[in-house]
Amino acid sequence: MTQVITGEQFDELEQETLVYLEVAHHTKGFDTIQKSESIFSCNCYRIVQLRPGLCLEIFDETYYQQVNCQINHYEFYDLTSKFYLSGNHGVICPGIPGVKHNYQEISGKNYLFYLPDIEEIEQNFAGDRTHLIRICLDLNFVKDFYSGLEVLPKKLKCLIENDAPPRFHLPVGDITPMMQTALWQLVNSPYQGIAQKMYLESKVLELLALQFTQLLEAEAIQKTIINLKNQDIESIYHAKDILIRNQAHPPTLLDLAQQVGIHHMKLKKGFRQIFGTTPFGYLHEYRMEQARQLLQAGNMSVTAVANAVGYDHLGHFSTAFKRKFGINPNSCRSGNKILVK
Repeated sequence: MTQVITGEQFDELEQETLVYLEVAHHTKGFDTIQKSESIFSCNCYRIVQLRPGLCLEIFDETYYQQVNCQINHYEFYDLTSKFYLSGNHGVICPGIPGVKHNYQEISGKNYLFYLPDIEEIEQNFAGDRTHLIRICLDLNFVKDFYSGLEVLPKKLKCLIENDAPPRFHLPVGDITPMMQTALWQLVNSPYQGIAQKMYLESKVLELLALQFTQLLEAEAIQKTIINLKNQDIESIYHAKDILIRNQAHPPTLLDLAQQVGIHHMKLKKGFRQIFGTTPFGYLHEYRMEQARQLLQAGNMSVTAVANAVGYDHLGHFSTAFKRKFGINPNSCRSGNKILVK
């Protein structure tokens, strides 16, 4: 049986062993930057209130042991957006209509939820580094943007138009390459003072726009894929996985269609319906994001990175990378900031 401690017990045990490694206020555009270590974990936490109703938090935490902690949300009424750069987080949340009894938030995904007035058990796993960005929005902040707009994801529309909006936890989808770029720009934001705070807010709004667009696209897909059979949809997702696994040497469209058992024209059309681009358009975006991560890690040469993501010609890779990110691969590897195009 899972051993659970209360939030009060967790706080008491943590305080007994807590060592602050760094605490800074009103620096680098954040209200607080705190690094600490306890019996449970080591962590770095950054928070800034960007404007009334809009708060950004960045967590980078590694747990030494599994912790199952009962948390209450009795005073938490924000709409929350989360992006997992790494790590996994489990939640046991029984008896809430519209919310799974037991679910996980995992690396590479983004989530949106509104869960006031509940108790849940949050699970953090031993040895797991959880690096995530959390954005908290007051409902009035969302309503200010809604004024006069007709296009809004259904979940948000319910929040705005109901006095007692329904609770929900929504796995929105994969962190897209554009989201990934904005997230790392948040983590590595280069400015100071007021310019930094303005930059952070611009990236937070960009992430929310990308997430809400992903929601709208998912809703549109549900309407457009009605002509695709469930087996066709499974084949298209299988094709995406094959492309990613074989990014260095991808199959042709005809070979890919044959592998997943679908006509190549249906694959191409269905791929665009579900993912908003062609199979090889999707692969290109994936390759570029993988290349960016490998270059910023600094452990491989530019040539090795180009080969790893499927480019035999270094010049073609450099041209594609610069077109995507605004700097050449060598500059990225040297630590220069990527520009969003």
